[in-house]
Amino acid sequence: MGSFAENLKKFFNSPAITAGQSGFIKFTIKCNRCGEEITVKVRTTSELSRVYEEDQVPPGAAFIVRKEILGNKCNNLIYLTAYFDENFKSFSSDLTGGKIIE
Repeated sequence: MGSFAENLKKFFNSPAITAGQSGFIKFTIKCNRCGEEITVKVRTTSELSRVYEEDQVPPGAAFIVRKEILGNKCNNLIYLTAYFDENFKSFSSDLTGGKIIE
């Protein structure tokens, strides 16, 4: 029983994955209104949704993410919809209220 408790403790106390490690897809977005550059991280393990044949998505898309992004300088809400292949490489995106820099 001690082993289970130790594993549970390690699970909840483990450090979060940083931007340089796998598990995240990083976007840098520039707000159309104020010009603020906003870094957005998409967690590949929980924020991506699998797409299915009946979904109307670009050919080759395996995953989709939809995010609403709000910077610190203004109240312009930016909407991101991005499609990814099986290797989590972004190949199609739609952005309203901003533009992708990286």
